[in-house]
Amino acid sequence: MRPVFLKGENIMLSPLSAKHDLTDYASWLNDQETVLFIAGGKFPSTKEALAEYIDSCKHSNEGMLLGIFLNKSYKHIGNIALNHIMWKDRYADIGVLIGDKKSRGKGYAIEAVKLLTEHAFYKLNLHKIYAGMVKENKASINAFNRLGFKIEARFRKHCFVNNRYLDCYKMGLLKEEYKGIVTR
Repeated sequence: MRPVFLKGENIMLSPLSAKHDLTDYASWLNDQETVLFIAGGKFPSTKEALAEYIDSCKHSNEGMLLGIFLNKSYKHIGNIALNHIMWKDRYADIGVLIGDKKSRGKGYAIEAVKLLTEHAFYKLNLHKIYAGMVKENKASINAFNRLGFKIEARFRKHCFVNNRYLDCYKMGLLKEEYKGIVTR
């Protein structure tokens, strides 16, 4: 049984441990289709390097890394992170990856972002959450839109993907804008 940090209807967010089997996590980061629109995948990932990364996250007060697990099977399907917490200005960025291909398109990323956003706003007392994404990542843009995030900035030809420079967006959500309800 995993320690549950945040629990939703379909998923739970749980701390990752370097002691757990990181085979799936490493395979996600080494799958070029999975990492197409994220910062990872430029260099090969190993279980040992991931164990070091997870360990460094556990000792940071500037962010957290959590695994996304299905409630019924405890299957690890992805990860979510709250990074670069700026305590004075009360903001942080959020990033999510559904690595398990069979679990994509089922609303798990939206549920995970919702759980961690609520935690950031109501437990950590942050004022703003933001996320960055490549303009062509329509699934990510739609997911964050559904939670009330708004495009605040466009960075022209900012990311190099498939031998092209693509625009990126920075989307943000203020605590007072957040309604906590996902509309379908």
